[in-house]
Amino acid sequence: MLKELILSFRAYFRAHQFILQHKLWKWMIVPGVIYAFLFVIGMNYFSQSSSFFIEWIILKTGLKSWVDSMNSDWLGFFITMGSFWLWFTLLMFYFALFKFILLVLFAPFFSYLHLRVVAIQQNEPFIFKLSAYRKLVYRAIRLSLTNLLWQTVYLIPIVLFCSLPVIGWFTPIFTILMECYFYGYAMLDYGLATEAQSKVASAAYVSEHKGLPIGNGILFYLIHLVPIVGWMTAPFYALIAAHLNTQEVKDNA
Repeated sequence: MLKELILSFRAYFRAHQFILQHKLWKWMIVPGVIYAFLFVIGMNYFSQSSSFFIEWIILKTGLKSWVDSMNSDWLGFFITMGSFWLWFTLLMFYFALFKFILLVLFAPFFSYLHLRVVAIQQNEPFIFKLSAYRKLVYRAIRLSLTNLLWQTVYLIPIVLFCSLPVIGWFTPIFTILMECYFYGYAMLDYGLATEAQSKVASAAYVSEHKGLPIGNGILFYLIHLVPIVGWMTAPFYALIAAHLNTQEVKDNA
């Protein structure tokens, strides 16, 4: 897996060179601005609603009154840490919903951009074929909805574990890795779909090469740490890097 993680990280640098060389940045400006706008609006909404939600839980369960009556610094510390990790896990859960909405809404553009990348890499003129394009869009949307269902199922016990002292503090690690895996899976499937891989074969491939989707997702999230530019480019770098990854692994197989 370590080798695949390194390949995924390196693929982002190759994607950057690929984008500049073939002037693909012009296809990212408008959708990139839309994505960045949605990201800012969504994160602002979450930051306001999540704090109220956690505070409401603490008050309704009587936990705050109980902690105050115990007058214990250690107990207060554990409650504070638990609240923070619960907030962080809810952040990941929210970002998961945001991510899947993005994948569904942007599926038409991702599919078009991916087909252009394939034509460039194969050194062939780009010919738009509606049937292939439509098939790729439908597959991407179905996969995103399916992954949303499974990730929600996995996140429910993780959120519950957040309430456990000490042990619950490590649950966000699994949340992050799961987030990265499902996002990277969606990006890798574009390349596998254009190689006529069935959904079952694609799932088997991603399961066999877990480092590729996890690495792709990790870099996707890290790019968001760069304000504005990172928000505008992260999804498209992830898409192109994932395609370059699948080609590299296939060539070296």
